[in-house]
Amino acid sequence: MELDIFASPFNVVATDVPSNFQHEIIELQSDGTLKAMYQNIPLLNFYQRYVNADDFPVMRKHALKYASLFGSTYRCEHFFSKLNLTKSRLRSRLTDENVEMQLRVATSSVSADITRLTKNKNYQPSH
Repeated sequence: MELDIFASPFNVVATDVPSNFQHEIIELQSDGTLKAMYQNIPLLNFYQRYVNADDFPVMRKHALKYASLFGSTYRCEHFFSKLNLTKSRLRSRLTDENVEMQLRVATSSVSADITRLTKNKNYQPSH
């Protein structure tokens, strides 16, 4: 839930978020200008420019916490792009555990050696 609050604050349901976020989520979601900006600029730029500590202190602190988890802006943007592709509205029934595993594979720097993995596998030829 905390990752969803950071990655897509306009898509979370205010009653489902922890109580300390509810007021700020409602304020954020009710502002049409902020929603337009969120859709038009990169995620980190949105938090940097429009989620200030005076109006959204809890959201700002939360955003700084999650943005600092990544070594670079590129890695953060890459991760959240994968998150948006993985957890789309058509795949909303994925469990948190499944999403975490998919994102771990998607953002890994280790590439899979498909040839080696399939070398000793038997397959069913078509008849």
